[in-house]
Amino acid sequence: MQRDLTVDGTKRSYLAVRASSKRTGLPLLVVLHGRGITARQESARTGFLAYAQRGLANVVYPMGIGQSWNAEHGCCGLAVKEGAHDTAFVTSVVGDATRYFGADSRRVYLVGYSNGGRLAFTEVCEHPGLFAAMATYGSVPSVTCPGRKPISALISSGTDDPIVRSVHSSPSSAAAVESAVTQWRTQSQCTASNTTGTGPLKLTTWTGCAGGTEVAQGIYQGLTHYWPVATKTSAPYTTPVGPQAAAATVMWNFLSRHTL
Repeated sequence: MQRDLTVDGTKRSYLAVRASSKRTGLPLLVVLHGRGITARQESARTGFLAYAQRGLANVVYPMGIGQSWNAEHGCCGLAVKEGAHDTAFVTSVVGDATRYFGADSRRVYLVGYSNGGRLAFTEVCEHPGLFAAMATYGSVPSVTCPGRKPISALISSGTDDPIVRSVHSSPSSAAAVESAVTQWRTQSQCTASNTTGTGPLKLTTWTGCAGGTEVAQGIYQGLTHYWPVATKTSAPYTTPVGPQAAAATVMWNFLSRHTL
């Protein structure tokens, strides 16, 4: 169903999907769509609806202005031109949805894809105590966030993603992600790492980080900006990678083990 909010005098909306179990105290998963796609299309593409259908989480999809987000620092689209206060909007969605679902405020998770990923980085910088963990695909932070409260984060990208490469002015998208992760885990004072491989995905996780947090890096060999899904689908801009390497699977496995 669609729920409406007023933020800074502007009517805003988000899609709210209640877990099939209808229990209170479940996690809240906030999914920020990419630029140029609707929240409904993103809900079909990303695969997180399965967790609501299995009764594991309540899922919400905030709607950006002009299918874009003001992640600040010049990004992106109509949302920037109109000066949308999107971090305030996302924060309001979390509050409204937590009350509406009776969700566990200690297990609020943030996912962002592309433009939505850049907003996710800005959001956790401005509101560091709101989320237990975050995960992104196809994006890197626009700027550093000095003094940021430690938060568990999974940052991932395909090795052939031209958008991540250009945004970071890096020789490759993998190098851009590695640079962002290095900065993140250094800030979080992580001490140990472990690397695993599943299909095209190489996943490295650093533990022993400040506040009991974790930092993870997901590099998909040969993938572009398209979202990694389990099997071939009619949803736009996706790449099938197998069920264990699907972004939704990897992200949920990472996010769901964290709590504030």
